[in-house]
Amino acid sequence: MGEPDEVTQLIQRYREILAGRRQRYACDSAFGGRKREFEKALLERLGAERDPQQAAALVEMYAQLAFFVPQPDMELDELCRRRGEQDQEFHSLLELMEAGDHEAIQKQLAAKNVPELIRYYALHRRAALESSARRQQALSVQELNA
Repeated sequence: MGEPDEVTQLIQRYREILAGRRQRYACDSAFGGRKREFEKALLERLGAERDPQQAAALVEMYAQLAFFVPQPDMELDELCRRRGEQDQEFHSLLELMEAGDHEAIQKQLAAKNVPELIRYYALHRRAALESSARRQQALSVQELNA
């Protein structure tokens, strides 16, 4: 890393990857096995960025990395979205997850005992928590270099 042109190219490529994403989750294979290099490029640029709007965009881009998941998680997402289109009760549970009421979700999941929905909620919660942690990390990098 360290080469400004390489960092710029990685960030531009990531912008393209983000623009091509159609759902909340995307497969981490989009990075061609180089996800860590993209992470480093974003943090490196963020450490040097002085424009507040550009810095905010980089922070959000870094946080969005949490939604690039392995292929099995992508398959689970697709399965749940399809089932939600066909089953109103399942759809309602997916909407409840979006609302973020953890206690209500836990009660519903325990009552329904649908294994793929339980796994999907674990994915959903893990990605949300990771995104939040990434956002905090990026803000810390920005603050340290301000």
